[in-house]
Amino acid sequence: MSFVSLFKKGRWIGKAKNYVSNSKKMKTLISKLGFYLSRKGLREIKDSLVLMRNYLSDITTGKYKDYSKAKLVLIVAAVIYVVSPLDLFPDFIFGGFIDDVSIVVWVLKEIGEELEKYKEHINKMQ
Repeated sequence: MSFVSLFKKGRWIGKAKNYVSNSKKMKTLISKLGFYLSRKGLREIKDSLVLMRNYLSDITTGKYKDYSKAKLVLIVAAVIYVVSPLDLFPDFIFGGFIDDVSIVVWVLKEIGEELEKYKEHINKMQ
């Protein structure tokens, strides 16, 4: 069974729905993602995770309002998974980021248009 299949069957989406409705949890999650981004071994997905962090931050602070709640939940689920020390393949094990990369790449395919729309919003604001 693939990491994505296990992710979809796991508790991540349910947890994400809980986070989305709680700005304090969202701020904590964004902070944890910032710490996670400081780790080594994330070359393949670092830029995407930075974009996700900015997206989540702008939604949480009310700076960005034109978003899909379903896509937001999926991004939050992926971020919860990535920052969780108890994911399918613990990060401290050699190759432990493989599952994280798999989940982020899959989520990017699912929500790519949403992040493109967000990037356009950012460009207009600059």
